[in-house]
Amino acid sequence: MNLLAIETSGPVLSVAVKKGTRAARETVLKGYFRHAENLLPLIDKLLRKEKLGIRNIDAFLIGRGPGSFTGLRVGFATLKGLIATRKKPCYGALSTDLIAGGLPVCEKKTLHVCLNAKRDKLYVRSYHCRKKAWAPRKATTVLSFEEFSGIITGDSVLAGDGLSADKNGILTRSGKKPIGVPEKSWHPKASTLITLFEKKDPMLRPLVKPKEFLPVYIRSSEAEERLRHPKK
Repeated sequence: MNLLAIETSGPVLSVAVKKGTRAARETVLKGYFRHAENLLPLIDKLLRKEKLGIRNIDAFLIGRGPGSFTGLRVGFATLKGLIATRKKPCYGALSTDLIAGGLPVCEKKTLHVCLNAKRDKLYVRSYHCRKKAWAPRKATTVLSFEEFSGIITGDSVLAGDGLSADKNGILTRSGKKPIGVPEKSWHPKASTLITLFEKKDPMLRPLVKPKEFLPVYIRSSEAEERLRHPKK
């Protein structure tokens, strides 16, 4: 199958294309505010390298969030445009699952993926080893740094850009000495979407209903929260 995968939920924009049995080809670009202007050119560039057109793509894969509200809207708007005239199968995975899916498994360890949710909050999802792969234990939730610190143990493996948002060193003060994943593995990648598709991993799910073609935000935007709780 020919696959096109896009990931726009974080500061690292990534696009991956897999042509038939060839290895996937991926392009990565850093910078939150460049997704809208660069996503389509990156897609076009990769397709040209593989001598493919959109009509040749058999399935589309997308990172569903949580993450940047603007980045996710750019990704889903682009996906809807690509399938507007030619409907093709679509699949999506959560940002936290994409990070977990790209990491080696440590048996007898618990993986905690934490993403920067802004305003001193984190998106957190925990995983355990099952059948030589990371499997989610609970749904992604929103925690404060203090709350996240409370679930960390000496057997924890930590990953995600939420670690760099810990400006006050709350996580490092826990004294539990968890294992830290290298920063290069902190961000979800489009190539992991292709890996999950080929492995038939349940973390990658088909998008069928209209509501499934919407970003997964987990929490309200800052503007929405201000409307609900205006300052007195």
